[in-house]
Amino acid sequence: MRRYKNKMGSWLMAHGSWFIVVAISYQLSAISYDSLAGDKIAIDRNQPITITSNSMEARKKENLVIFKGDVKAEQKDYTLYSKELYVYYADGQQIKEMIATGDVKIVQANKMATGEKAVYTREDRTVVLTGNPQVEQDCDSVKGDKITIFLDEDKSLVEGSVKAVVNPKNEKTKAKCRQ
Repeated sequence: MRRYKNKMGSWLMAHGSWFIVVAISYQLSAISYDSLAGDKIAIDRNQPITITSNSMEARKKENLVIFKGDVKAEQKDYTLYSKELYVYYADGQQIKEMIATGDVKIVQANKMATGEKAVYTREDRTVVLTGNPQVEQDCDSVKGDKITIFLDEDKSLVEGSVKAVVNPKNEKTKAKCRQ
């Protein structure tokens, strides 16, 4: 069992960073091009990820690893918080799908995405945030019923009761946002 845990830990270090990468990509592309998504961030996918939680369960037959209770996944400047994180993988190597549930919060510097559920699907390369999803950067924000990010298309879609707030970029606004 100890050998399996070590192998699973190595696998998570090598492949778990995809969720952080995807989640932050979601954050950056979900709001207005000029005001929020304009500053591109280079993410090193080879950087390790540290995941802490109250418990971890590995189900080898189901190709599933479950983190429960006060989940915190960190990579460089990015942090994901949730109550649970489900990592489904194919062939024991590639991540198939990752699901974060319960008070999901993704934070990076002045950017934050929140919702009740975030789902990354490798096959179609999308991230879907639901449950009162919202993305904020500085004083700008966008929210709706569902936010979908199409990673390979540099495209995002906010659906249902959409509300976007984009503030003018001047010194007065910048000072207010820093408070």
